[in-house]
Amino acid sequence: MKYGILIQGRASNWIKDIVLEYNSNFPEAEIVFSTWHGENVDNIECKIVQSELPRAPPDAIFVDRQNINYQIVGVQNGLKKMNADIILKTRSDTFVHNENIFDIYNKNCSDEKIMAPDVGTFDFEYRISDFCAVATKKKLDEYWKDIELYDCKYAVAPETYLTKNYIQKIKKDFRPWKEILREYFYIRDFHIDFQIEYEKLSSSGLADEYQRMIYARSINLG
Repeated sequence: MKYGILIQGRASNWIKDIVLEYNSNFPEAEIVFSTWHGENVDNIECKIVQSELPRAPPDAIFVDRQNINYQIVGVQNGLKKMNADIILKTRSDTFVHNENIFDIYNKNCSDEKIMAPDVGTFDFEYRISDFCAVATKKKLDEYWKDIELYDCKYAVAPETYLTKNYIQKIKKDFRPWKEILREYFYIRDFHIDFQIEYEKLSSSGLADEYQRMIYARSINLG
């Protein structure tokens, strides 16, 4: 199968509609929802993978950052069940509405890069947006397969923990981040190219403030 979509996270209020839209927009795609035991997965029309939630280490300090390990375990277990050549990895609280997203990847992005949105991607901190990503299965396996679980002993953003592991521990590349960002990643517009809709922004009165904050710190595509 050429295309696949991996949705990872809790069974959000949006998940059934997300899967319905992906089934409609990508009828030939392999769709997998990777979530947790205990989540309500009734009437979700795709392959379901349920895992045990990883526990925080007993000496954890920053337990609130445990969502880093949720991503690692959820994505790893989801990828194990997929056979597609090119995969959109996304979240269960996020729509990627653009039905041409795989065409954008095919026409513009090298197989050696991961395509990601600009919002949440910074030109400092080893930070690539975790809203979604498009890449070959081989590349996503390389990114996720050997990542160590976060020990919760120091403060770090999930995006930074994941990206820095890939660059320094997998790629063994220690050049300054600005020099290597575009060598390993291909960045496209959050709104125009991915057409992302994010549950937290749609349901929160803080949406405008959040947008101002995130745009102020996101990478400049120009």
